[in-house]
Formats: sequence, structure tokens, C-alpha cells
Amino acid sequence: MQDPDLVPESNLHCVHFFEPSRFPALKIANFLYDGLNQGEGAVLIASLEHAQQIESEIEKCGLNIRKLSGAGLWVVTEVGELIRALESGMTTATVVESFIELVVRPTQGQSEKQRVRIYGEFVDGILSQLGDAEMALEVERYGNELVSEGGAKIYCGYSTNAFPDASFAKPFIKLCRLHNLVHNGLKDRDDWRFQMASKMSAI
Repeated sequence: MQDPDLVPESNLHCVHFFEPSRFPALKIANFLYDGLNQGEGAVLIASLEHAQQIESEIEKCGLNIRKLSGAGLWVVTEVGELIRALESGMTTATVVESFIELVVRPTQGQSEKQRVRIYGEFVDGILSQLGDAEMALEVERYGNELVSEGGAKIYCGYSTNAFPDASFAKPFIKLCRLHNLVHNGLKDRDDWRFQMASKMSAI
């Protein structure tokens, strides 16, 4: 498969596997920057550390995050907020649908093209903190529904922490199949996650 930066399809739903020490801030920033330059909004569901790294790369390209935020075109939701909502007993459907209505739709509405690009670590958080593969799959299905409307592209980031051992092999494959592009950013060729990501990226 092609690199996500080069895929032109309007219904992109990409997943990028990465090692915690090698966060792909530049690739994610390129994805969001391209959208902003085309009149789209940007939404991030990420840790504050990762959001700051992405923002730094965006500003290196000459864009002003404060101005984008003020215009409603750059919105960051700390991933922990959504995880805590799930831990409080809210259903996955309630959390995801509320996020779409309260964050995604307004950002689409503020953009010139009525479209948005989303970088998300929500599923990574569900897997690494809650260990709930079925919940993770449900969230990604919502992502596909949103993308199918034609007004959003989604770039998902999964760290290796989301798949701590081989018991997560089946969910790993199922999650890959819910994306139309798989990017393998892992380096250890002996790691089962590297091998599976390579296999799925070649399909």
C-alpha cells in the first residue's frame, strides 16, 4: 500500500502503528496541514504531549495554531477525557456520538469546504488503558460511518502499548481491516506486531 501522505481518496481511514519512543508527529502534521491548506478543519484526539508535538510541526510550516483555534479550525480533545467518560459508565455510543455532534460537526461547519481531518488516539487509549478490544472495534466502526459521509478523513495512531502481547493478535487484524490504509511505523522485524502490520499493509 502507498504511504498515507500520497493517498488521494476522499474516504481515507488510515491506521499508523508506532513505537512509543517514535511518535510520528511529522507524518500526522503533514496529513492535517494538507487538509488545512485545502480549506478543511482539523480535530485531534490525543495526549497533550502528542498534540504539542503535532502543533510544533504545523507551526514550522508557517501556520499559526492560536489563529486556527480562534477560527474554530483546530480543536484538541485530550484523549483522557474520553477514556474517563467511558470509565464513568457512559456507553461507547454516547461518548462517540456526543463527540461527533459537539466537536466534529462544528469544526466541519467552520471550514470553507465543510470537511474535517481527524487524528485520533482514542482507540489506542481504549486498548492500552482499558484493554477492551470490542469497544475499540465499535469506535472504529463509527469512524467508518463518519468517513463514508464524505466530510471527514481519519488518521488513527496506535502505539505498541495497545497490543501488549500475542493475545491481542485477533483484534489487531480486525482493527486493521476496519481501515483502508495501514502504515507500519514499527522497526523490530522479530516483533509479531511488526510482522502483522507488514502483512496487513500489503493487502
